[in-house]
Amino acid sequence: MKSSNNISDKLASYLYKLEHVKRVNSNSAPVQHETSSHGLLLLKEAKGDIVIDGRSYSLQPHKAFILPPHAAVRLQIHQDAQADYYYIQFHALEAVEQGCYAPAALNCPVELFLTHSRFLIDRIHEMERKLRSGNSWDSMKANIIFQELIAALFQDAIREQQPDLNQAISVTMDYMEQNYPLHITRMQLSEMAGMSADYYSRAFKKKNGKSPMEYLTDIRISQAKQSLLLSGDSFRSIAQSVGFSDEFYFSRKFKATTGRSPTAYVKKIKYSDKIASLKHFLTGHLIALGIEPYAAIINNAYPVTSRFRNTVAVGGFNPDLEKLVSAKPDLIITSGLHDDEKSHKEKIFDQIATTVTLPYDLDWRNQFITIANIVGREKEASDWLERYEHKAEKVRKQLQAHIGDEAILVVGIGEGRMCVYGQRNIGTVLYGDLKLGVPSGAADIVHYKEVTLEELSAYEGDRILLTSFQHDGTAHMDGAIRREVQALWTNKQWLAFKAVRNGAVYSMYDSQHLYTCYTSLTHDLFLDKAQQLLMSDSSKRRS
Repeated sequence: MKSSNNISDKLASYLYKLEHVKRVNSNSAPVQHETSSHGLLLLKEAKGDIVIDGRSYSLQPHKAFILPPHAAVRLQIHQDAQADYYYIQFHALEAVEQGCYAPAALNCPVELFLTHSRFLIDRIHEMERKLRSGNSWDSMKANIIFQELIAALFQDAIREQQPDLNQAISVTMDYMEQNYPLHITRMQLSEMAGMSADYYSRAFKKKNGKSPMEYLTDIRISQAKQSLLLSGDSFRSIAQSVGFSDEFYFSRKFKATTGRSPTAYVKKIKYSDKIASLKHFLTGHLIALGIEPYAAIINNAYPVTSRFRNTVAVGGFNPDLEKLVSAKPDLIITSGLHDDEKSHKEKIFDQIATTVTLPYDLDWRNQFITIANIVGREKEASDWLERYEHKAEKVRKQLQAHIGDEAILVVGIGEGRMCVYGQRNIGTVLYGDLKLGVPSGAADIVHYKEVTLEELSAYEGDRILLTSFQHDGTAHMDGAIRREVQALWTNKQWLAFKAVRNGAVYSMYDSQHLYTCYTSLTHDLFLDKAQQLLMSDSSKRRS
């Protein structure tokens, strides 16, 4: 039998040529694989069986099958099940002599378990778009994307064949993390790892301190905790969404794992005063709700946090895991980019306390309401937002009467750096809530864009707000920003800007990120600051 290394080397040496991509669903005719090319079936949703050259395999989401040329293939989809999968035709060629290639036999497993299904499906979508364009160069790019896809598939397949114990177990752990709502069995996981079920279970427990099914249950319970806090769904719906067969079994497992019933758990978290906030903007939301966090990231970059007297500091910029463990919070709130896979740190946070990760790109009002729901302050959030909207409307009318449709440019000053702030952070108040004029080009900036002084002229506004950029809260940065601002006033190009000539430049760079944090508390404070600055006598233009 050929070694895994030899198979890997062979697969890597072949040329792969994409021929066709087709998406098949319940409304489509089933795929017919009667061709001299290879086929790849990648399943998004399917239940049933597939028979390939007389051998039967079970169908389920996040699986793939390699179909040899001229293989007899028959799909048997369950009558009440939805089908959604991709069928890809491709050629595999091997070099037989200098400059000559012949069709290659792929000695890889027919059945593949996908550990990067989101990546692969995104790649297929991109391939489809480029193939549909009809452009020859796009077809070439689609084939390059296919190379990446086939490499990812085959590398995973080879890893599953290799007797690398830790790596094989890690593959199954990743699979459980990504596919916990599915029906997953020990046998399926052991096959994925290339081991007998008993040996796999012993090796898994030695590595993780618990059996594969216990590990899967922990993942499901962790996800259920977030759903219990973030949604108003029924226990039945939550149970099914995380992979439990019914709400009664879910409740028993939940209590066995946490020591509390789902109802008691939600009540404990909602009325707990031991909340740890790992992001400044989340801390701002808590303060707006009248809650000083039990533990938090504390530094002078967001001056609000340095005023805390009773809050446990669990880090200056990033969480110190030892301090977080010592604090023993009941709930950790943090944020991250939307991703199906949890970071290593998030998994550690989950072991310390229930961790809720809010998407970074969630609108601040939705962030605020979500946190209020978690901590049982729905009424306080509703009242706060009502007051905020009334205040914003009042300030908006005053400013529009005073400055009309003049464009307000927000320039961030850092150490040797400069940026234009866009629609998020401070822009969400200026351009969104107050509906003030947006300088040309700034409307296309989501968060901020670093610029040079020469490039700044492209965004010239009628008025300029000077604030800080990437301030780390240190006295050194305070001094560096002051020196940068002083240098501006000696620069001929800066002095030539319309807002500078008219004396319409406003300074708030000495407040670190008090006014540039994307949170309810900051936005409320900035309404006051904007009113103070833009309505002041200094806002009158000098001719």
